[in-house]
Amino acid sequence: MRYPANHKAHIHKQLVESAGALVKTQGFGTTGVDALMASVGLTGGAFYGHFKSKVQLFREIIANELGKTRDRFQGLSATGDRPRSYHALVTGYFSRQHLERADSGCPLPSLSSEVARADDEVKRAYEAGLLELHAILTEQVGDEAKAWAVIAMGAGAINLGRAVQSPALQEELLAACRQVALGQTRD
Repeated sequence: MRYPANHKAHIHKQLVESAGALVKTQGFGTTGVDALMASVGLTGGAFYGHFKSKVQLFREIIANELGKTRDRFQGLSATGDRPRSYHALVTGYFSRQHLERADSGCPLPSLSSEVARADDEVKRAYEAGLLELHAILTEQVGDEAKAWAVIAMGAGAINLGRAVQSPALQEELLAACRQVALGQTRD
């Protein structure tokens, strides 16, 4: 059966998307090639027709997932009403939905520890995406140090919230960090 000319590129993009959602919930290092390929209905044998290595896939997942987070941040920032857009960004990030939906959320809480153990190629993709997020938040809060603090607090709050069992403690964590983050706007 002949496929359209763009079939391979379409499958490749689908793989990066579905693998991104999968590894944000199950981890990259513990998810095998067969599971990654099954997420788009293919067998593990088709993997190397799309990627040179699992590292290449991880780099593409990181770049894609951080790009989606950047696009969400930019979309909220594009309103022209900085205080309202920053409020929307912070309340969306420090939310129960983000806490419970790792598959559709920011990759920083889910994948940072795996990136720390990855090779330089993956770390470069991660750093590039992180710097883009930092630039957007710096514009919002007016201070580079505060922007870094909000990013670190966001990733940490979601990561800690996902690690605790108590919904009450999760809410307490989210509310405290949301309050502090909202206090970081320009004076």
